[in-house]
Amino acid sequence: MKEHAFYLWSLENALAIRYHIEMMVKEAAREADVEKRKQLLTFVVAGGGFTGVELVGELAEWLPHLCKKNKLDSSDVRIINCEALGQILNMLPDGPRQKAERYMRKQGIEIMLNSLITNVTEDGFTIKGGEVIKTKTLVWTCGVRGTEFGEKLSITDGKMGRKLVNEYMQSPDHENVYVVGDGMYFQENNRPIPQIVEAAEQSAKTATDGVIYTIKSALGKKAESPKPFKSNFHGYMVSVGGRYAVSHTGGIALSGFFAQAMKHMVNMYYQFGVCGVNGAWTYFKHEILEIKHKRSLIGGLASYRVPSYWTTFLRMFLGVMWLIEGIAKIFEGWLSDTTGSKVYWGAADAVGAASEAWGETAEVAATAVTETVKQFAPPVLGQPLALYTWINDVFVSQAPYLFQIMIVLAEVGIGLCFLGGLFTFPAAIVSLGLSFMFLIGALAGKEIFWYMAVSIMMLGGAGRAFGLDNWVMPYLKKLWNKTPLAKKTYLFMGEPEFTKKQMKRKLARNQD
Repeated sequence: MKEHAFYLWSLENALAIRYHIEMMVKEAAREADVEKRKQLLTFVVAGGGFTGVELVGELAEWLPHLCKKNKLDSSDVRIINCEALGQILNMLPDGPRQKAERYMRKQGIEIMLNSLITNVTEDGFTIKGGEVIKTKTLVWTCGVRGTEFGEKLSITDGKMGRKLVNEYMQSPDHENVYVVGDGMYFQENNRPIPQIVEAAEQSAKTATDGVIYTIKSALGKKAESPKPFKSNFHGYMVSVGGRYAVSHTGGIALSGFFAQAMKHMVNMYYQFGVCGVNGAWTYFKHEILEIKHKRSLIGGLASYRVPSYWTTFLRMFLGVMWLIEGIAKIFEGWLSDTTGSKVYWGAADAVGAASEAWGETAEVAATAVTETVKQFAPPVLGQPLALYTWINDVFVSQAPYLFQIMIVLAEVGIGLCFLGGLFTFPAAIVSLGLSFMFLIGALAGKEIFWYMAVSIMMLGGAGRAFGLDNWVMPYLKKLWNKTPLAKKTYLFMGEPEFTKKQMKRKLARNQD
């Protein structure tokens, strides 16, 4: 097995497997001998645990597309999940386990149970009973042994190459040696801790508390005594490809869409904890919005991406409409009327104050307000919402003329930005904000929804096509990625960058 099989313990292993499978399919496309082609297109994963099942699920979705690319009939592909025991996914209850098995068979995956592998060669392998499977691709995902590195460490052994630890994840040989994750062996309630992600994270937390306590105590600082390990496993989830999953969490068994959705939520929660919003959003885009070949829980509904050059005309049209609105207000005296009577959502207060100063009646003020609103008639809402009224009373009434100027400048500014394709994203945010305020203030008709819909579309980087954002945004992105705030919050775009001073400080810290 060691000489002739692949392993899936690392990213490097995964890349090697992917490259090998691509080469096998390409060789099969050129192979004239039927038996040899059959051997090349037989892909076997040994092990019916989580890793093995998830791998065959990925292969079942990927290989048909790979065959199509190489002009092969995907029905010639044979995918086998070989398990030495009598069932796969032993850690799951019968319900979700059987559903996973049925789905795998439906996807064309052969499940060979009670099939202990007894001999492996470069041309295939033999299972107990004498059956020989001819293949050039065997991936080994079986066993519960620890890593070879961990097994060779000169500390007390537990079982299966895993090192014995106490309830604080310490080796019995040395108080300052901790072992966590798949490499440690610890029994809780007379059962060994399983080799799963939650066990790795929780045992690492116990060890971390112990290390912190030791360091603080040595420095004479107050420290909280570490607590002994106590597992808190929420359950198990396994995906069979990108569209289907089964789970058993909190005593509840799920399958299909809901199980896959829960698995994505857990993964996003993990990404958020490791690298903030940026990591969770990147995961969501990769696994839901941009994944190809309809391999997500929503199929391919979000995977197609409209080329940005198709949005150029729409962007410019929206810019022209906002520019017309702003210029019209300038000609109507919005910049010269210092009373603030023309501001959309402060007109009543502003005109009322002006009326009192000029000795005019309240009826004149009401008429002025009505005239102001007419340009948006008929409004979608019959009267302003409470939120609009609160903003009007608390903020706008304090300086109506200032807000009047801000509206004009905002409309002209976002119009110019859309026309030039400059700062399209922030311009779209401002466009949405103005449109929303006009809507809740009962100042806008149905056309405002058009403004809002197109503004949302502009958020996708429409300024990169035939716009100044093609040059400006990469430059700003580079500057932002160098800031300490971007690195600290993980809100950098792409990869973080470092100035020469930052690199010197980083190298100095590493040397220290």
